[in-house]
Amino acid sequence: MEHFPLINRLHTDVLEEKYGPISARVIIHDDKIRESHLVDTLGVSRTYAITFFQKTQKKEIEKINNEIKTGVPIGKAFRNQEYSIRKNVISVYLVTLPHWLKKTFGTAENKAKARLSEFYARKGNAEPIIYGTVVEVYSPDFRPAEINTTDKQQVNPVTREFEKIGISKSEVWDRISQKNDWSDIKKKYLAAKKASRDDVYRFKRRIEKIIKK
Repeated sequence: MEHFPLINRLHTDVLEEKYGPISARVIIHDDKIRESHLVDTLGVSRTYAITFFQKTQKKEIEKINNEIKTGVPIGKAFRNQEYSIRKNVISVYLVTLPHWLKKTFGTAENKAKARLSEFYARKGNAEPIIYGTVVEVYSPDFRPAEINTTDKQQVNPVTREFEKIGISKSEVWDRISQKNDWSDIKKKYLAAKKASRDDVYRFKRRIEKIIKK
């Protein structure tokens, strides 16, 4: 299984190579969150996802959002409108699967890998936007419940902390596409990563409450 793609290649692309056509089954999509499953043609969930939305005033994003509400996977909806995609990963961790999610995944495993990332989108040379912060919980059949070296290397600070040290969304975008290399500002980068812990913790608490519903 290839590592998590940070640039343009979509999570659904990887799923479809293994399972065939994938569609989104939307549970909730309101102004604050989206809760959905990416399911194969047999109705088995291969990824359970929660998106926490960021507000945007762009009319085109609202148009894309309305398409996503109908069940189009997020990445595909943006790509259909000629947006490029990047993922700023802020945590990779293991979650305990409740009975309902084990059943939906069709697994007897008790743990699953989860990846929390900021979903960046950009059209042309415009300033990138963050559509939302997304957690993807992978079925153990798709990705084993283990954290590897590449997972750890992909984890960055949250954008809010990047901006506090003078790193813009455009630079985050560029750096992700350049092997996510921050070695030239390592001290500032590590400080921003440390400062991100509270935000990441709050997201994880919210995610835990939703999964345990």
